[in-house]
Amino acid sequence: MFVFTVAELLLSPVGLSVTTKLAPDAFHTQMVALFFLSVSLGTAIAGQLASLYNPDDEVPYFTTLALIAIAIGVVLLVSAKPVLRLMRGVR
Repeated sequence: MFVFTVAELLLSPVGLSVTTKLAPDAFHTQMVALFFLSVSLGTAIAGQLASLYNPDDEVPYFTTLALIAIAIGVVLLVSAKPVLRLMRGVR
């Protein structure tokens, strides 16, 4: 739990900063709310995935999680350049 708390403390300020910098002036509050909604959605999905865990056969569970993480990583890697291009000029 300590590791998750430290990770949240390190990621939250960066996410909130980017959220407010990229949001249109009239929608700062809504974008911050969407940021927190995305965090809560991730937590809810993690809770649902935990129900699929079987202590007698761990390999399929962790293999599936690893494949999902790799797929998301590839999508983020592919979308990094277009996103950075759209963020040009944001300070």
